[in-house]
Amino acid sequence: MNKKILTFLILVWVTNPTVSQPDLNPGGATGNGETLYTDAKIAAASGDQERTQVRLELAKAEELLWKNNLLLLASKFNIDARRAGIEQAGLYANPNIFVDQSIFAEPTQRYFDFTRSGQTVVQIQQVFLLGGKIDKRVRVAELSAKMSEQEFYDLARALITKLRRTFYFIHYYRDAIAFYDKSLIALDKTVNSAELAYKRRAVLQSEVLRLKALLFFLRKEREDLRIKVLEKEADLRVLLNEDAYRSQSVAIVPILDLDFVEKATIEGFKLDNMLAKAREYRPDLKKAVQALRYEEANLELQHANAIPDLAFGPMYNRGGTAFQNYWGITAQLNIPIFDRNQGNIKAAEKSIQVRKQELKNLILEVENDVSVALATAKAKDDLYRKFRNTYTKDYADLAEDMILSYEKRYISILEFADFFETYRSSIVEMLRLQTDRMEAIEGVNYSVGTGLIVPSYKSNGESGGAKEGGSK
Repeated sequence: MNKKILTFLILVWVTNPTVSQPDLNPGGATGNGETLYTDAKIAAASGDQERTQVRLELAKAEELLWKNNLLLLASKFNIDARRAGIEQAGLYANPNIFVDQSIFAEPTQRYFDFTRSGQTVVQIQQVFLLGGKIDKRVRVAELSAKMSEQEFYDLARALITKLRRTFYFIHYYRDAIAFYDKSLIALDKTVNSAELAYKRRAVLQSEVLRLKALLFFLRKEREDLRIKVLEKEADLRVLLNEDAYRSQSVAIVPILDLDFVEKATIEGFKLDNMLAKAREYRPDLKKAVQALRYEEANLELQHANAIPDLAFGPMYNRGGTAFQNYWGITAQLNIPIFDRNQGNIKAAEKSIQVRKQELKNLILEVENDVSVALATAKAKDDLYRKFRNTYTKDYADLAEDMILSYEKRYISILEFADFFETYRSSIVEMLRLQTDRMEAIEGVNYSVGTGLIVPSYKSNGESGGAKEGGSK
């Protein structure tokens, strides 16, 4: 009788739809690209039913990132600072005024005599920068500002990629946690039933311990996944810097356009075309080119600095020369005998060679990044599309056969537990594969430097897909 009760409980557990395969079909996406989450799933994934669940679409998250991210804001201020340097570089030198006044006039016995009896000298000089120094300084400052702009875009590229990967990670790992929670509820009931059966000597103690070990293993895995989700949520809070998501009591629920996720593919993208786009769009590559131009402009500036500047202006001297009121012109020019700016010129020449080698190395890195990213995305996508509709479905169909086998005592409860562990592993690994696949696709976007495969974010809910151009 006890064996029949235990068999009945296990059959209920296996056939319970709450432990069936998670919906891997993207048909669950709403018209505007939202995922239909159940309250139980959200609460399970958050680990705390009292946490406030806040849904967040990827388009909204990217908007908040551009608006609130502190690193992007700091980078914008850096651009403004570099642009201010352009204004400073174009300014002329201030005029110099020299005044010489006698303290005590001997003929009149007066202090600071400003009359005709005293001596006063006034001289004004203006420095004129020769050799086109101002234009060359402005050119250097402009290139410095352009480099800061590319630094901003490179930072934005990295942050957008991190945001999307974090979104995909949280979404699919919540699916995995929900699967664990449903499985743990059913398995916990089975363990309790097995303990009762053991007390009646209907099953062996080793079988009960095996089930308890499986239960402990699943709970530990579930907590490990939950901790990873919490860590990713923390990363998301830092990226968004939004008051609505800042509290730890808020569980961020990513809303994905699963229709886009399902249709996203790297088919049709050729390596040569992607390399050409990477050379066109990669901000770090643009920055390296600007750095080379900066050093070339700096070399021209250092050659100009070797040309001495001219100080020129009028002078008035009253009572200090043979003439009572003397008007003259002064001119000052350094003679470049010893210092001809040789050291700075040599340093600028060597800096050009440094930038050239760095640019060549970066081009090699970009080519390899694109090649590896494309191969990785293709491998992940092919693996996912090969097993998405058969792998987990086969295990679900096999579960019915395992029920009959256990009912007829063809297999032991340990064999049944081993099957469940394999079934659990197949579901979780499929969810991880989906995460890896989308992260690999984002890796393609990152390596090229533009959004080749991104959601369209259309208001009518149409899914996005592969597209050309449009650097983020």
